[in-house]
Amino acid sequence: LKWMMLAALGFVLVSVSADLPREIEDGYYPGRSGDVIFMPSDLPDDSVMVLFGSDRLKSEQPKSLPIDSVRDGISQAFGMAGTAAVSFVKDDIFNRPNLNFLVTVHGLGKDTVSKYNLHNIFALLGNNPTIKLEDISYPRNPLALSVTLATGEKPAVHGLVADSWQEGGYKKHALSGEYLHAATANIADLMTQTFGEECLAISMSSSFAECHAHAPHKTTKNTMSYYYDQEQKAFVSQNGSPALQWSLLSTVHNIENSDLVELFTRIKLAGGDVFFNARENSFLVKSGPSASPVRFHLDDKVDAALLAELFYAKTLVKKLATDTELQRRISDDTPDSVTLSFRSLNSVGEKYGYDSKQYIAALKLFDSAIPVITAKLGELSPSAHVGELVLMGSPVLLDKKAISEQINHLSLASDTGFLPTIFLEKSIDSSHACQVLRMNLDVESSGLRTFCPNSYVESGSVVYTLDASNSGATNDVVTIEQLKRWQIVLWLCLGGFFTLLAGVIAFGCMEYERDTLLFSKRRIKEPSRS
Repeated sequence: LKWMMLAALGFVLVSVSADLPREIEDGYYPGRSGDVIFMPSDLPDDSVMVLFGSDRLKSEQPKSLPIDSVRDGISQAFGMAGTAAVSFVKDDIFNRPNLNFLVTVHGLGKDTVSKYNLHNIFALLGNNPTIKLEDISYPRNPLALSVTLATGEKPAVHGLVADSWQEGGYKKHALSGEYLHAATANIADLMTQTFGEECLAISMSSSFAECHAHAPHKTTKNTMSYYYDQEQKAFVSQNGSPALQWSLLSTVHNIENSDLVELFTRIKLAGGDVFFNARENSFLVKSGPSASPVRFHLDDKVDAALLAELFYAKTLVKKLATDTELQRRISDDTPDSVTLSFRSLNSVGEKYGYDSKQYIAALKLFDSAIPVITAKLGELSPSAHVGELVLMGSPVLLDKKAISEQINHLSLASDTGFLPTIFLEKSIDSSHACQVLRMNLDVESSGLRTFCPNSYVESGSVVYTLDASNSGATNDVVTIEQLKRWQIVLWLCLGGFFTLLAGVIAFGCMEYERDTLLFSKRRIKEPSRS
């Protein structure tokens, strides 16, 4: 049905309004993306991907890559098909890797690494193949971008625009039901469909939605998704092995006697220190010899999630290496995937500010921990692994105060918790409200550009949506870019067909003489002809 719709629309190429940026078009999903979207005039452009597994990688890698091509590179490493010819590994069909690990850090980009002198991560960028990620959609929601990595589709297609949104007047939460799952297959789906349910699909994040976004749509016995429960202060799972569950509170009191202190070795080598204060139930982080200590309280949800993500990532990798049954599964010939998604940096920045001492201390913790975690992941399958470290980009800074003042001034009664998107009540004319906001929010003073994507959808210039009731599946979306590609293929095929047809007709109607091949063949059939 999707391609029937494309065929019906194929002869009419609708141009996208120049007023609507490509980033918003790629990130827009009808009914979920809101009525007004605010975008900074200067978006960060420093997302990169670092590759691991040098003996498996090609000697030459592309300098840049669209973010939606990462899935193809990972899937083709295992010999699975992809929509684009992207491959990171050597073309050796009899010697494929059997483990892929994907580590994603949100709120951290190459510019942030340089600005705050995160020399350990900078060394990873310099010592391993590093690819710049391009064509990143907006809004830059962590879940939306992670699902793009996993599925190879933009939010306009996979549908998960954020962790939550308003739809039909109700608040919806991503992955809280079958309808609210990604509309396209991810890497774990491809692996289980191609190689069977013996494939391990392990994912971890402090976000419930993000950890499950990397799991196959159909849960198998080897699907293990662990997320941080803020009430229990523990990483738990609805379908994974209880042996991999972990409690923060039962660990921190013995932290000095555990191997978790390895995460902070680089901080200590630089003259800093990280230690637990049992009396105050907090961690003190001193990032350097002259830096003042920064306190992270375990009673605070944001602080606890930051430490829990790092501690559990290290603990999970250790358990994968030491558990006999899990190590047997990783060592077999069936491909496996391990995905770690870190979201706490964004939370710390949003709470304390992106120039705060807490945010800088959190960056130093990641700078010390990420090299350790990636090295330990590689040791799970030393000679048969491929890995990716994705720094998803520096944080997008919004003048939320200016936006809130305008919302209150215009009595829009919108929940600012969805920023950079706002949802308006049905009684409000969204086009008029957007125009007023655009006039009142001066770009030079606020640094914000205001867009009303609904007006472009209504005019048919952004996306076409197929009715799920007709297709028997979740909403399928056809973007302008797909329409353009389809038209190119259509006209090339038609051009080739008519060229071939013209050649056949010309060949059949041509006059033949004595010195032609046609004459020779005809002469054999008609020997009496002179």
